[in-house]
Amino acid sequence: MAKKDLTNQRFGRLTVLGDIGKRTPKKSILWHCLCDCGRATFVRGDHLKNGKIKSCGCLNDELKRQRYKDLTGYENDNFKVIVRKESKNQRVKWLCECKHCGNTTTLNSSEIEKTKSCGCLKTGATKEYMKSITDLESLKSTKPTAKSTTGVRGVYYNKQKGKYQAFINVDKKTVYLGQFEKLSDAEHVRRNAEKDFWGK
Repeated sequence: MAKKDLTNQRFGRLTVLGDIGKRTPKKSILWHCLCDCGRATFVRGDHLKNGKIKSCGCLNDELKRQRYKDLTGYENDNFKVIVRKESKNQRVKWLCECKHCGNTTTLNSSEIEKTKSCGCLKTGATKEYMKSITDLESLKSTKPTAKSTTGVRGVYYNKQKGKYQAFINVDKKTVYLGQFEKLSDAEHVRRNAEKDFWGK
């Protein structure tokens, strides 16, 4: 079976210069290629065609540098990166502050760009919603306000979601504790949070 000539074809960053007789131990052709970075390399034809190899190795080096780039202080429309964290599998993770609600969440580099919120946009627990239901400082108290519709401080019924949502104020920031089908479940989580954060 005649070989398919790949000369002058481009695959990723590689341009095939031709077949100069170099072979693998199994006699497969190793095509002589020139990378966009200026470095020459030899690559099997099937690896070129299936996209397994797209450069002389410089692309992987760039991706590694990008992965380990210090993103501390970086901001986009949805998040501000606070500090770098290491996960168990050694992948780089970042502690980020959600700009929609002020809560923190842990994301990897690509998730920072792709993710829209910490989850508050789905649950409706945004800053705008919080301002509409209460004064944030009032979440420090354990007693319900006169305007409370649930009788439990820091627990509100979200009509749009049809669920009870629990919040607590810690260090002048509102922490979203979750949403629940039952008021009793939301109250239980709120009470536990009071013990954990305030010691009450």
